[in-house]
Amino acid sequence: MPAPLLPGPRTTPRWSDLITPDALSRERWASCTRRTELVACGTEWDAVVIAPLERGLAALDRLELPLKAGHPVIADYVRLQLIVLVPAGTGHHCDLPGIRVLRGGTWLLIPSGTHGTAAATWLSPPAPHAPRLVDACRLRTALLHPDPSLAAR
Repeated sequence: MPAPLLPGPRTTPRWSDLITPDALSRERWASCTRRTELVACGTEWDAVVIAPLERGLAALDRLELPLKAGHPVIADYVRLQLIVLVPAGTGHHCDLPGIRVLRGGTWLLIPSGTHGTAAATWLSPPAPHAPRLVDACRLRTALLHPDPSLAAR
């Protein structure tokens, strides 16, 4: 009789795996000539700024959004915040403690090109033709779900 299959190591990357920038990202930040740019919020999308970074990454894991699906998500490793782009006019659904919503009349620092800086780097760059914005109501629900690893701090 063959041996039972044991669970192998997890092969699907998770958002929470991105809590610390890797060496390749740091190298790219150092050599990138086009780093960041300011863009207006509220026209095509609102930006949901989540602190701490771990909270936002855990919420995206709960949503089970694939990392490479073109959902525009930015990490700010300087301030330890996650920025998730949601459809314009819907960011207010995420007004919660520890959350800032950038709407019309505000500006966001985004990576210019594919690399950016430690203050603004794409964890998931937008899809080239039609960014897949995260649903703000689903994001709110995921943010409200308690995360035991954060409560222990």
